[in-house]
Amino acid sequence: MKLGNLDLKNPFVQAPMAGVTDTAFRTIARRFHDGLLFTEMVSAEALCRGNWRTLKYVEIPKEHRPIGIQLVGHDPGRIAQAAVLAEKIGLDFIDINAGCPQLKVVGPGAGGALLKKPEKLATIVKQVKSSISIPVSVKIRLGYKKDESLAISQMLQDAGAEFITVHGRTVEQKYFEKSDWHAIKRVVENLDIPVLANGDVKNENDAIELLENTGAEGVMIGRATRGRPDLPGTAYSLLKDGEYQRMPLETLASTIIDHAALEQELFGIQAGIRRMRKHVHWYFRAAGIKCLAKDIYHIKTLEELTAIVEGHILR
Repeated sequence: MKLGNLDLKNPFVQAPMAGVTDTAFRTIARRFHDGLLFTEMVSAEALCRGNWRTLKYVEIPKEHRPIGIQLVGHDPGRIAQAAVLAEKIGLDFIDINAGCPQLKVVGPGAGGALLKKPEKLATIVKQVKSSISIPVSVKIRLGYKKDESLAISQMLQDAGAEFITVHGRTVEQKYFEKSDWHAIKRVVENLDIPVLANGDVKNENDAIELLENTGAEGVMIGRATRGRPDLPGTAYSLLKDGEYQRMPLETLASTIIDHAALEQELFGIQAGIRRMRKHVHWYFRAAGIKCLAKDIYHIKTLEELTAIVEGHILR
């Protein structure tokens, strides 16, 4: 898979997810695959202002590379300024978010709201491109209210985007209707730049089906990696070798505990455990392990987390 100046063997990409793909998650993911990673979605404005929490989001250990940063914002100048800072930090490429449907993002005119003004989105791409030397990509949905993905993606290609990611729903659909893989395929067939397909991948088989059905260069996997940081790696194993193995229970237990310790290193003893609770829930759900939600969301220490993990996984 070739994306700009990146040449990657694994076509399965870890999607950027706010509150999920932080430094700790990415460190864990790197244990299981060498595919493309993303930071969390990062506010261009906050990065320009040097917000301490945002700077935590963009801590990039060298072993995380290749890695991209996804910037969200609505002001072309500030996004370009943030892109310059990101290049200095050591990111491998800049991705512009033009698909997030969350009200707090869309309301100010960022994320999916940019699909209402594709000319402005193209201007953002041009301004970012002229400010940095690393590749620029854009993640879009099919459109805001209706499918305009082909016209929008062609405009972004003309603006200089090296590749795009297409999620097969409109912004208004959020995650409530089936992702339109046919629409993604139409974009793939009509562009000269690589396209990553995104939407409705729940497991390894879905990932391969989306890749083959659309003819995309690669597949970006989002929510299915919550509790499955290994998924881009196991999907690649299935594609390459025709089989894959989920991590053994002993590995699952140690992975969760290590993940929690990394969150504490990043955000402090108490905040790290609070951030980790949702991950424990996702790890358990992905592995089919039953545990009362109240037990997970009452965890206050690493020792309590370890006891619950070992009690439910290694019993």
